Amino acid sequence: MSINEEYFNSEDFRELLNSYEASIEAGDRPFMDADDLVDIADYYNQDGKIDEALQVIEYALELYPNATLPNVFMAREALMNYDFEEARRYADSIEEHDDPDYHYLMAEIMIAEGQIEKADRYLRDYGLTVSADEYQDFIKDCANLYIDYGISNKAYQWLMRSKGDDSSDFKELMGRILFGLGKYKDSERVFNELIDRNPYSSKYWKALSGVQMMNEDYSGAVTSSEYAIAIDPDDPEGMLAKANALFHLGNYEEAEKYYQRYSEANPGDDSGQMELVFCYSALKQPEKALQTLDRLEETTADHADWLVVKGHILLENQQPVEAEKAFHQAIKESHFSPSIMLRIIVSLYDNRYIRPCYYMLKRFCELFGEGEGAYPESYCYMALCCHDLGYREEFLENLQKATEYTPKEAKTVLGFLFPPEIDVNDYYDYMTHQLRK
Repeated sequence: MSINEEYFNSEDFRELLNSYEASIEAGDRPFMDADDLVDIADYYNQDGKIDEALQVIEYALELYPNATLPNVFMAREALMNYDFEEARRYADSIEEHDDPDYHYLMAEIMIAEGQIEKADRYLRDYGLTVSADEYQDFIKDCANLYIDYGISNKAYQWLMRSKGDDSSDFKELMGRILFGLGKYKDSERVFNELIDRNPYSSKYWKALSGVQMMNEDYSGAVTSSEYAIAIDPDDPEGMLAKANALFHLGNYEEAEKYYQRYSEANPGDDSGQMELVFCYSALKQPEKALQTLDRLEETTADHADWLVVKGHILLENQQPVEAEKAFHQAIKESHFSPSIMLRIIVSLYDNRYIRPCYYMLKRFCELFGEGEGAYPESYCYMALCCHDLGYREEFLENLQKATEYTPKEAKTVLGFLFPPEIDVNDYYDYMTHQLRK
């Protein structure tokens, strides 16, 4: 259980929340500290009550327009919508520029804008002003900031500056970073240690399930997700974790039940419905899959992406002519986006259209494999096609590029071809030796 969870379950917080909700129910506007109001907003946010959370923060800003935490909250909401100008406006409203949360926010805006090295320099400069007794917490905060944005290498660099400790917070952060670095066995070990300390943390069980999924231990992932659900039966993330693990085990009937439960628990989240599309398709129910997909068309943020999914479902259900129409429309609507083209190519591979996939990838790698705006992960799929077609020299050539340019993707896409103890950086040498015996 995290510090937030412990506080949200405490008697002090329940009294605070009850007092706030009773005042709102009575039509009053309760006078509370800015930090208390932000705690309530964080609780609502964690519970999926976004509108209620924003209502609390807007009220907090009425009372305290220059307070740090309410402005940080709204700035992060703006960052989620990629509105960097709005985020900076909230940052500029903060009065206390000595507040650590102000500095973390400024660095976060830089990270969100893609200015990773600039953010790193900013945090290192700020670190020179941090007192010795607060420096270890500062390091962990910086590592957390990077891992929240999936920048695992930077998070690891920051955490290695720490002396380390035996706290659960430190171990959890290490587990998340190891996961982000693709070191799934090490991450699994850490989360098992955390569960030994606190077997009633649904968060740890869900994290373990996620690691086991990446290790392709789908049975273990089902078991871990079941523990999470037993601890919190209404937890949508636990339902989704179990559904995904069941899907990978080929137990599509049971997976469908949990995708349905997830969707019912999160009516505003279309991801459960999208997973149901793939589930129905795997159950050879294309009509049901396409009907569900059609209902998502109006709410989809990217119609080209939606068309790729439609094409994939049609292809999976032996309707190649209709699939081709959907794919062509997706390419047209995306203005020939390389990412859309690569997704279509991967769909061809997944549906065993290996030779057409090979010829498309050959051209794609020539155009987009290297250079600015490149998609080097295409070499992973090119290697896979060459392996399946028996083109040894091309396989080795693309394997070398895949492991050099995108080792994480290479491990994910090509790892099943190698013994688990082989490091991804040794894939090329290992396979060269195997093929040339």
